[in-house]
Amino acid sequence: MRRAPRVGPSAADATRQYIDEHPSVRETLRDDLVNYTALARRVEAETGVTSEEAVTVAVRRYQRGLAIEDPSLEKVRKIVRESRLEVHARVAIVRMRDDWEAIDELLALGRKLLTEAPGRRLFEILIGTRAITVLCEESLLAEVKATIPNKLLLGVERGLAVLAFRSRPEVAEIPGVLAYIAEALFRAGINCLETVSVHTDSLFVFRDRDSIRAFQVLSTLAPPSSSPVPG
Repeated sequence: MRRAPRVGPSAADATRQYIDEHPSVRETLRDDLVNYTALARRVEAETGVTSEEAVTVAVRRYQRGLAIEDPSLEKVRKIVRESRLEVHARVAIVRMRDDWEAIDELLALGRKLLTEAPGRRLFEILIGTRAITVLCEESLLAEVKATIPNKLLLGVERGLAVLAFRSRPEVAEIPGVLAYIAEALFRAGINCLETVSVHTDSLFVFRDRDSIRAFQVLSTLAPPSSSPVPG
């Protein structure tokens, strides 16, 4: 008995998947800046589809779908637009091996700093599966390093900047907010060293050389902080 030939994804399915996996392509379609012939040939080359005409039809159909505003996307844009963008310069990152005694020391330092200047100092402890990262102002670097034994220290990086979105509490219930912000950075070719999300705060860490461009991009999404977050 002859086995039926294996059927791969249709041109439409392959095209949709390709565009979904390439945010920059999706944005050029949204802005109507794409060369359909060039895109169809690229999709053919990378997916194995052999019908340029079918791919072109699928691309145009995908573009028409983008023209219909997704209500969930509008929710994301609204919560970001109503956020406030804050800038923290002269920031440092300290990376160390995972050690519970050192974590206790860092937490004690955090309690001390919070008591001295509540809500005014940048001090974040990020515990990963293999290492701990401390994000802090450079002025606190000496105190942080004093709590970490040299044998645990993996590295220190200075001259960083943090751009922080302060959002309304509803941000915790709306999916896609971080992805929306990160995609704006991706389209601009800007590298983000660390991303931290804590309740209503979304923090993005950049090297100093990237911070100005990052601010230019992100300030188009939310206004710089000059007034309290609505609500």
